[in-house]
Amino acid sequence: MRSAHQGSRLSALLRLALLWCVFGLMLSLPRAAQSQTLIPICQIQGTGFYSNWQGQFVYVQGIVTADFDQRRGLIALQQTNCDLDPRTSDALWVFLSPRAEVVRQGDLIQVAGTVREAFGRTQLDSSAYQITLLSSDNLLPEAEELLPPQKDTDSQRYFEAREGMLVRVVSANVIGPTDSYDTTWLMPASLEVTRLFYNDVRGTGGVFGVDEGGDYALNPALKVGDQVQNIVGVLNEAYEAYRIDLLEQPSILESPFWGVPQAPALTAPNAFRMATFNLANLFDAEDDPNVNDTILSKPEYQRRLRKRALVLQEVLGEADLVALQEAENEQVLRDLLAHSVLRAPYEFIWEDSADLRGLDIALLYRADRFRVTDVRQEQGCTDLVDGLGPDGNQNVRYPQNLLTCDRDGDGSLDGNRLFLRPPLVVKLELEAHLEGMKALQVIVIVSHWKSKVEDTPRELYTLPRRIQEAEFTADLVRRLRLEFPDTPLLLAGDLNDFPTSIPVQKLLATGLMDLTQAVDAQQRYSYVYRGISQNIDYLFLEPGKGLQADQITPLHLNADYPYVWTSRDDTPIRASDHDLWVARLYFPIRTYLPLISCTDR
Repeated sequence: MRSAHQGSRLSALLRLALLWCVFGLMLSLPRAAQSQTLIPICQIQGTGFYSNWQGQFVYVQGIVTADFDQRRGLIALQQTNCDLDPRTSDALWVFLSPRAEVVRQGDLIQVAGTVREAFGRTQLDSSAYQITLLSSDNLLPEAEELLPPQKDTDSQRYFEAREGMLVRVVSANVIGPTDSYDTTWLMPASLEVTRLFYNDVRGTGGVFGVDEGGDYALNPALKVGDQVQNIVGVLNEAYEAYRIDLLEQPSILESPFWGVPQAPALTAPNAFRMATFNLANLFDAEDDPNVNDTILSKPEYQRRLRKRALVLQEVLGEADLVALQEAENEQVLRDLLAHSVLRAPYEFIWEDSADLRGLDIALLYRADRFRVTDVRQEQGCTDLVDGLGPDGNQNVRYPQNLLTCDRDGDGSLDGNRLFLRPPLVVKLELEAHLEGMKALQVIVIVSHWKSKVEDTPRELYTLPRRIQEAEFTADLVRRLRLEFPDTPLLLAGDLNDFPTSIPVQKLLATGLMDLTQAVDAQQRYSYVYRGISQNIDYLFLEPGKGLQADQITPLHLNADYPYVWTSRDDTPIRASDHDLWVARLYFPIRTYLPLISCTDR
């Protein structure tokens, strides 16, 4: 017979077990089912670029328009006719952690989660147990046709007001090739833009990307000039750009292949051709422990060498002078010039630099046409504390720079080195091989200024350093002009900024002439970034010293073509992400007639 104490103890255990079961059941139920208050999606999105609900736990309801939950942990949720305000989006991205297959397209669901901004996208951080299925096989909202304005600020607000929504584009022009992230950059054909320039007076808006994030992808990879039709998907945002994740397979109309461009031929012994060529990360297959270099496989290294040798031979026609950027070291240059594709007796001038990845600049010259008489590398010293340069901590938000150089000459370290890749100055003589004609001299400056990789649309972190690099280079031009008053000067390289930018304008203030400005505006570009064509590579000439430019030619073989072409070693196309410039220059031949006296008549 049990005692009263034993019965009471058993009853308590039973109650405890029952409470535990109820508690477990509550945990297993979707939390959204416990909600009595739903927040409209459009209210969470608001009319700005960031939600006012950040960090708040909310409950929403909508139809699943895109189901990427298992592959990417993303669901696109749209609430039809949320508030009829065109300034607010009716959709919201839901991010599931961990990823799980919990919904299908057409499901009406209720979701609980925390509002967060992720890479510019407003999303609801949630999980599978916080989702309640209300119904299935619902009709999807009608896809809205994308008709963005081209004006930048208006375009950004237009896209933001449709973030996450089901959209369609009847026809779009490819204005940026499929890049290394498998994103192709397009503009609606309704805007009637086939190439978008950085300085377009109408703006640079209206651009969107299509990548592999959706159920379908663009295949094959596309080049500038192609067209895509019947684009249907959901509008996403990441890394300051809007993209459409495809829900249907679009149609592709490829334009004809343009062919491999060629530099103009050499026409006279008193003429020569000079080009600038960014080798685009020409690393070797060895690990340099002193730099943060990329180690290529030996087959990949040989493939890169061959493609660049093809450019020198087939495209440039083995030009006399070539300013190079992004070669890892001296041996890489030796391997390049030893390639069987090349026939010209090339030699090179190279100096090691302070680049953190080990990428240097150099000058190729034909030894049968030029003789080098002087070489120097010019480094600057700055008081900038921007986290950049060879002595920076590479953190632009919390910058630090070591003191490594003396700015004022008092013997104390009070600055940091200005250039990752200091300008390379080479003085040469052209052997014209004309009877009675003396050797002709020229000075070449090879430059590669700081890139914009750390910049954002709101903060131009790299601009102050690039301005000082330009000021130093301009001062270098003036010093060389005083030292060699009769010798013409050429400057070539990747300056990483536009012709209208402050840095380039400071260089032009020296009187140097930008040869690229002589080219038709529609051909005046060397780089395409996210669909925007721009010129950041240059050839400058100092006028009035005898040397004249006969022709300047852009060689568009890289920037318009998809990244996948970098793997092809049977063509020079896409050997780099930069196009090349080549100029044909000449020294005028002076003809002297003999003096005739009166007695000679």
